Amino acid sequence: MVKTLKVYKDDEVVGTQDGEGRLTVSVSGLNADTEYPKGTYQVAFEEDGVESDKVDVPTFKTNPILVTGISFSPNTKEIKTGADDSVKAVVAPTTATNKSVTYTSDSTDIVTVDAKTGAIHGAAEGKAVITAKADDGSGKTGTINITVTTDAV
Repeated sequence: MVKTLKVYKDDEVVGTQDGEGRLTVSVSGLNADTEYPKGTYQVAFEEDGVESDKVDVPTFKTNPILVTGISFSPNTKEIKTGADDSVKAVVAPTTATNKSVTYTSDSTDIVTVDAKTGAIHGAAEGKAVITAKADDGSGKTGTINITVTTDAV
């Protein structure tokens, strides 16, 4: 016999699923990386127009939205030796729960970078790659090529 699983928030039905046996209901509008206390949501079965008592859903936490990509625009920058500048990573999606990144330079003798702010300093003539790595555990990275030049004397 077909049953309907109903999910309630307060006294409003926010999700239903018809079927037999084990049923799964998706609820939209939940905030990412958020803990919902026991009883925030309740479930009940309805069969032949008769609804069971509501049962509290235990405490649960939604998943974070992880970073899917990191880019720089433009993806190259030129600075002079002794000059200070900065780079800024663009994190996708814009709804990522944790958009922070850590910056590193592959050639600190040429360009140094502040790990948190992206402030760079041209230390010597040459080329270096700055990498921004997502701090959310997704492992996503993006790079920008930096060229440090000297003024002709």
